[in-house]
Amino acid sequence: MLRNLLVRTGVFLALSLGLGISGLYLVAGAEVFRAETYRVKDLSAGILFVCLAAFLMEWLMPPVRLLLLCKNQRVGMTYRAALLVHLVSVFGAVVTPGNAGQAPAAVAAIKSTGAPLGKSLGVVLQVFILDLFFFAWAVPLSLLFLISTRAVALPGSVEAAALLMSVLALAGAVALGRYPRPLMAALHALAKPPPLRRFEARLRRVARDYGRSVWLYRSTPLARRLALNTVTAVHWLAAFVLLWGLLEVYGVDVGLGVTLALLNILTLVSQAVPTPGGAGFVEAAVGLSLGTYATGGSVAAALLIWRLLAFNVIFLIGPAAGWLLYLRAGGPGRRAAERKRPGRRSAAGP
Repeated sequence: MLRNLLVRTGVFLALSLGLGISGLYLVAGAEVFRAETYRVKDLSAGILFVCLAAFLMEWLMPPVRLLLLCKNQRVGMTYRAALLVHLVSVFGAVVTPGNAGQAPAAVAAIKSTGAPLGKSLGVVLQVFILDLFFFAWAVPLSLLFLISTRAVALPGSVEAAALLMSVLALAGAVALGRYPRPLMAALHALAKPPPLRRFEARLRRVARDYGRSVWLYRSTPLARRLALNTVTAVHWLAAFVLLWGLLEVYGVDVGLGVTLALLNILTLVSQAVPTPGGAGFVEAAVGLSLGTYATGGSVAAALLIWRLLAFNVIFLIGPAAGWLLYLRAGGPGRRAAERKRPGRRSAAGP
């Protein structure tokens, strides 16, 4: 199992890097492969501090959001456990096509800390709701800013897709946050086929816990709701500020507002790209959009370092986080103890 995971990790890392470099090649051509392209131009203390602070906030703020959501659900969790859960969920996204594994990995990771399955599902969906709501307001404002300032000229198709996806994001956030019954009904229906009837009691319990989770989320006090949305915004904007800082390091003078607006739009659009983290599309789209500010080589260098720090680093720390979470949950010893527990029925028994 571990060997298969490591092989899958290596395959998706190679795919992500290969697609990313291909996208950068569209931006800078052969300059991508020249060492002088990566020679920094500004290593001032101020810029380095901005880059370091942005990097830390990008990775350390999501666990704060998890802690707030779990507290709201009356589920105990430490910051260390929340950090491991976040890393495992991101890793689950990058080793599956179209990020399909992120939600299941996050649910399993939260459940391993002792939370009920229904509440774990609720917390994961609430994280998704907060992200949807962020892009629902950030993308229209970003489009308005870029159109009014004419700082970057995006293709009309990209602008239309971003606007449509922001509307869908708002609709999705409202539907998931206010109407839990469709998913609850789906969980009940899942237990009806004869092969799954033995799981009926468990699925009904999951549906009940999920319904309670949504009710608790809807009852979130205003101060905590503002804190959740603030933490979500800081997480995303920190990742975008990191790119702005790296562009400054490589001598590309792009305004902070332009960088934030451009990345808000392209990050949302990249969710429709079925590659890990939008690899290839993000590099090419951002690099070509900033082509009027500097030569392709400087932009490509900043983009490559940014993607390594903001995305590809998870291929290194994700498996370690998963193993630590597994050990924290009891590891193989806990499963062996459960198998030997007196009175425990065999799965094949009556």
